[in-house]
Amino acid sequence: MRIVLGVLSVVLALAFLAIGGMKIFNTQVFVAQLGLPSAMVVVIGVLEVAGALGLLAGFRIRILGALAALGLAVLLVGAVGFHVLQGDLLVNGLLPVVLLVLAAATAVLHFRQGVRGGSAAAVAD
Repeated sequence: MRIVLGVLSVVLALAFLAIGGMKIFNTQVFVAQLGLPSAMVVVIGVLEVAGALGLLAGFRIRILGALAALGLAVLLVGAVGFHVLQGDLLVNGLLPVVLLVLAAATAVLHFRQGVRGGSAAAVAD
């Protein structure tokens, strides 16, 4: 399970570094596409990048990885809800749905393995 958790954490971290970075540095593209205020797009991007960094920090401090995965899952519930309300779930909402499932699975795996203690390397299968 440790390997699965590690792979999920890295995949999600890379995805959210890219997605969040695009929202921070190409804000106007997302403002035009989503119709959200630019400040909100930047805040969402910062939260996504913070979540990605938290997932990576989870390799050293398990609770950070667990909380980051949980936070990203909550953020993604909002993203899926937004796309449902916009009526474009099948067009722009599929990626958030997939990422939500992956983030939730990552959070569950973190919590099932236990989040007490320092190093994730100390977790035995």
